[in-house]
Amino acid sequence: MTLGWMIGMAGKLGIGVIGCGGMGTSLAKTCLKIPYIEVVATCDPIETQARILATDMNCDHYSRVDDLLGRSDIDAVIVATPNFNHCESTVAALKAGKHVFCEKPMALTLKDCDLMIHTAEDSGLTLMIGHVMRFYSGCASVKEAMETGEIGLPVLISASRSGWVEVGEWKESWRHRKELCGDSLFESAIHEIDLMRWFFGDVQTVQAYGSNFGHPELEYDDCTIAIFRFENGALGALQAGYAYKAGDHKIVLNGTKGAACIDFETSTARLIAEAKTEHVEPLMKGTELVWLGGLIAELQHFAGCTSRGMKPLVDGWEGRRAVEIVTAIDQAAESGKSVDLPLEY
Repeated sequence: MTLGWMIGMAGKLGIGVIGCGGMGTSLAKTCLKIPYIEVVATCDPIETQARILATDMNCDHYSRVDDLLGRSDIDAVIVATPNFNHCESTVAALKAGKHVFCEKPMALTLKDCDLMIHTAEDSGLTLMIGHVMRFYSGCASVKEAMETGEIGLPVLISASRSGWVEVGEWKESWRHRKELCGDSLFESAIHEIDLMRWFFGDVQTVQAYGSNFGHPELEYDDCTIAIFRFENGALGALQAGYAYKAGDHKIVLNGTKGAACIDFETSTARLIAEAKTEHVEPLMKGTELVWLGGLIAELQHFAGCTSRGMKPLVDGWEGRRAVEIVTAIDQAAESGKSVDLPLEY
């Protein structure tokens, strides 16, 4: 595992940002809050976007990925391109000798996920996927309660990420096309799906229904309901999409001894122990901006993994498993039949 960043950029991890839209901008600016990370250059095929972010970051900018990857002072890259490009940019960066932090979803196909994983393994470099909610302290507390047995054996888990979305400018962007975006599960609910699996383990079987009730301009369903049976026998339910005038955003899990509720709207995590004693904590300790605290924590973790050769909390295999569940949900909704995991392609 390379430790190059420890001797470059005056002891800082040199970062290149590939993809300068909303998420790339957020991640780049988060780097400003971490003293041992420095954004060296930005890259976007829309040069104006790369230039605007580079101006804010006081760094260089490019419109060609190869130009950014050719710099010796870049030790790692953040891939925040549109979903369909994650594999291409990640593989190119790994082959150029750069560690990679890739935003979720890892990719849109399992084949692409496998290419990314094997390229990282062959190169001996770090590949981490941006499932930021694992880095919320409240979510970590629920995970710890599951591991220590405080909640008991897993029984039921339900997750909801639903609301109404005005598509607006999406009509002209990659987000309205299934082959480029995936769907609302790949775009947003994959976070909750990742947490469900993190808490309860691998999924064995999926049943699902989907429809498009209010967004004909989208090439995919605007609402999905899925039911899971986990390998340990527990059951799960997911409700997600853009068609809900009265939406909800939470995860509720029940065990044989206790329960927990992660409420993303109130930014709290509530644990209920066997004796019905309750403990409530902020979703992210130390900050009112939950998402910002999560981004800082995950980028700090990424930097630590690159320097110490550690396995990331969300490595390529973990990112792939979330993509596999989303793929199974889509297959079940399209076929009207239950789908067993693992999937083949």
